[in-house]
Amino acid sequence: MSDNLDYLNDYEDIEFNHVERKKKKRKKKNYLLRFLIFVLVIVAIGVFLNSPFFDIKNIEVEGNRYYSDSQVINMGGAVKGNNLFWGAGAGDIKKNLKDDPYFTDVKIKRRLPDTLVIAVTERDQTAAVKYGDRYIVVDSEGTILRKSTVDPKITIITGLTINKMKVGETIGVEEKSTLTSALNMLSVMKKGDMYFKKVDVSRVIVKAYIYDTLVVKGTLKQMSKTIQSGELQKVVNSFIKNKMKRGTLNLGDYGYMSFSPTF
Repeated sequence: MSDNLDYLNDYEDIEFNHVERKKKKRKKKNYLLRFLIFVLVIVAIGVFLNSPFFDIKNIEVEGNRYYSDSQVINMGGAVKGNNLFWGAGAGDIKKNLKDDPYFTDVKIKRRLPDTLVIAVTERDQTAAVKYGDRYIVVDSEGTILRKSTVDPKITIITGLTINKMKVGETIGVEEKSTLTSALNMLSVMKKGDMYFKKVDVSRVIVKAYIYDTLVVKGTLKQMSKTIQSGELQKVVNSFIKNKMKRGTLNLGDYGYMSFSPTF
């Protein structure tokens, strides 16, 4: 009787092992099927993204002020017809544009299904430093944006001695602190809704021209303070309102101002 029981136990062990092997085979088949489905999905997505549905049909530009949309697109080398994901050439567009000193940052965005967006951040033209018959256009930090023989229609700074003027680099002048103060004053001027057509910094007492024959005289610090307080704007606006185009407005400490009709 005991021999029969031993035989049955051995048989049960064999059956159990056989069932376990079947389960393992099924698991292997399930893993393989899942992997094949995953691969098919990836391939299908790749084929779909590479289809003409995602070819670039529109190119838009954001953030530009100095350059036009078409100029930015041409400078970047962006073209229509390429795939929005694989053929946009984002790296080349960024590099091409950042070679120009006007751009501080360039981002490429994709707007589904067919639009490429070039988002740029430009440096602001703050002033043009006069150098002979040329104008060296700079931003608020003194970075040279371009050179021109034509009046760029922004505030002109005269009275500086230039010793370096390579486009894309900081302008070199002997009067570094004066240039820094002048650029700071002009930044305050822009924020305060003021405009000087020319600023002569050849002396400590600076001449800031509203018109050719109407000038504000004072230190750069005094000009910044009176603009920040809003007092200078009030006086200048009254000049403009009364069509006064000749005279000298002298600035002093503690907000003091005096006007002389002579130029």
